Amino acid sequence: MPKIIRKTSPYLRRPQASVTRMMRDVVIALIPVTLFAIYSFGLSALYILLASVLSMMITEYIYYQITDKMNGEKFKLKNESFTLYNFSAFTSGLIYGLTLPDSTPIWVAVMCGVLGILLAKLIFGGLGQNVFNPAAVARVLIVVNFATIVNYTEHVDSIAGATALTVTNVDLFSQAASTNYGLLNLFTGIGIPGSMGEVSVLLIVIGGIYLALRTSFEVRIPITYVITVFVLASVVALQKGLGIWYPVYHILSGGLFFGAVYMATDPVTSPITKPARIYFAFALGVITFFIRLFGALPEGVVFSILIMNMFVPAFDYFKWTNPRFSNKGNLIFASVIIITIGITMVGAYYVG
Repeated sequence: MPKIIRKTSPYLRRPQASVTRMMRDVVIALIPVTLFAIYSFGLSALYILLASVLSMMITEYIYYQITDKMNGEKFKLKNESFTLYNFSAFTSGLIYGLTLPDSTPIWVAVMCGVLGILLAKLIFGGLGQNVFNPAAVARVLIVVNFATIVNYTEHVDSIAGATALTVTNVDLFSQAASTNYGLLNLFTGIGIPGSMGEVSVLLIVIGGIYLALRTSFEVRIPITYVITVFVLASVVALQKGLGIWYPVYHILSGGLFFGAVYMATDPVTSPITKPARIYFAFALGVITFFIRLFGALPEGVVFSILIMNMFVPAFDYFKWTNPRFSNKGNLIFASVIIITIGITMVGAYYVG
């Protein structure tokens, strides 16, 4: 039997792979989304992205300089612990910045960026030790503390000022949502207000395909995540007599695709085994849709990611985790799916 190798995540299955290569691929995949955000929202988007990236990078650099000093080490300009050199801090900052509206005050982006990487990553011991996704934590800090001063402004050629999910949050089953926001617009991002990097599903999918071809992320997670939301929305659509527009609207609007491709697939804060990743992504889809359907907030992506981040150690616990699918596991999972669909139907009936 091979020895058990104790090593912190991310766990790379290919011998030639590296954290630097993986993170660099994510940055490359985000280039079209970033350029579209700057084109659509102007210089304000560029300033917010720079503030987000620099806040996380500088915080991490200062943190490691302080800890090295406390450990009695001499000052070195090139700190070995600093993850600038493997693109980790840069990637987290860029993803965080792309989740923000273009009206976000710079000081808010900086403050929450500093707290996000400090509270979600550095105090846990750095890369590989963190339980929560730093970008998601930073975004939630803004939602919780600065929701009243961070609003969505109109997009280039905008057809409406409010985000698409705001409409269904007010009137859950109103077809005005699909009328005011065309499905094609939601797919391309043209004329759709929202967070800077989340409006164009087309560019997000292109980046995801690049990552899949490079085998730089776990493709099962975003596919299962999106399918789960689509299926649950389809159940509601059938029960309420809505058209196909309703489930399509749910998967194209908000930050579902961006969160599924770039945040839920974080190799540090997602499970190791294939079955666990399917269960993880399914739970993400359930929580996201339930927040949208039953909650007071129009969006639920970052909250679902942080909630499920807490359960990743349980998914990976060696006494009950299984690297392969089993008949017993499949039966239990199928039962959970059926129960979830039943809860969705009952809940939608009473909400309606």
